[in-house]
Amino acid sequence: MPVAMSLADARLKRRIETARRGRDLTTQERETLERIVEGIPMPDGPIAMLPVAQLYVRDVPGLRPPAGADLVQVLWCPFDHDSDSGAAGMPRTALFWRSADAVTDILVDPPEPAAVLFGGDYVLEPCTIDPEHIIEYPSESELDDEQARPAEGVELAEEGDWSMAELEDWTMPELADQELDDGHSDNDYQYDDLCIAPGWKVGGWIRWGANDPYPQPCPACGARTEPFLTIASSEWHTNVGHWIPYEDQAAGMTDTSDARQPTRVRVGGGSYDQIISVCPASPDHPHTLLLQ
Repeated sequence: MPVAMSLADARLKRRIETARRGRDLTTQERETLERIVEGIPMPDGPIAMLPVAQLYVRDVPGLRPPAGADLVQVLWCPFDHDSDSGAAGMPRTALFWRSADAVTDILVDPPEPAAVLFGGDYVLEPCTIDPEHIIEYPSESELDDEQARPAEGVELAEEGDWSMAELEDWTMPELADQELDDGHSDNDYQYDDLCIAPGWKVGGWIRWGANDPYPQPCPACGARTEPFLTIASSEWHTNVGHWIPYEDQAAGMTDTSDARQPTRVRVGGGSYDQIISVCPASPDHPHTLLLQ
């Protein structure tokens, strides 16, 4: 199977697949897709990175930038790489903290990669963001038997102490008027359906699943890193409707791929999230990556 395709073909394939919904392919579209699926050889030399996110402190106060910076730019390689922990199936990323006032010479035609992963899973559709401040709680797998401390939410957090018993007593009454078709019979907190938001987010807690929680020390100083940005394959899961934005519910978009996957990113084949964690001691320290 081919491992690479051109960026132009990845975008063209996506346009054809979007346009053909509800109808048969035209002869020209079929011939074009047949050509595209042949792929291209991996190019020699460096591969330009693709933009992933540009976030401003004015929109996301919880970013905690270094002195003099008020925005962060996230880029990634459009191919899978092995991580230091041995996990495969996610791109390498780069973070750049900058001052918006210092960005004056903007490239009209920024460099683009000569090739991307076959299928175009890491080619993002341009999107604007509408930040929403929520409160999350840790996964049950991160709680001990006595107490759990709510961490920072998507941007900021409220502090408090909870016992596991208190969380269990609180969960079901909170869900009393929610209709969840998730197949879980008793305690939705333990499945992270209530405590951790799906989708792209800044900060918050990690939705563990591919493996059990484990510390990710900073490569530079050994401090425990904190989740910075979650890059999600989907904004929500159709069987857990209470995380679907109200505007999408009102528009009847709860089960459309355009609404659930506006960026069209498919991490690890489409069912995983990539979490970028940073060192709380210094933004200059290297970040870590996690696939969940």
